[in-house]
Amino acid sequence: MSKYSLRSVLDWLRAGYPEGIPDKDHFALLAVLRRRLTDEEIEQVVSMSIESAHEVPDRHVDYDTIRAIIEGILNEEPSEDDVDRVTERLRAGGWPVIEDVDADNEVRDVS
Repeated sequence: MSKYSLRSVLDWLRAGYPEGIPDKDHFALLAVLRRRLTDEEIEQVVSMSIESAHEVPDRHVDYDTIRAIIEGILNEEPSEDDVDRVTERLRAGGWPVIEDVDADNEVRDVS
């Protein structure tokens, strides 16, 4: 389980992507999130984002679209450029970005 509340994850996403997440970043964003969150936590963030969509009325959140995006890309790897772009946006929003994992799978947090 993540040490961050799901609400804080949603707030980081909104801070990093105030205008909404562009299609080109969906794939890399999930890859970056999976470094910190379990699949279940990602599902909970998606559900919370749908439930709280009314907080940002000019942005439409559709469960079926989000679900299709997640199912379509969970087992693929995004390009390094895509991950770098998304990482910088999330870092700017306050997300604690993981830069590296050492040989013993110990995470080095550089946020």
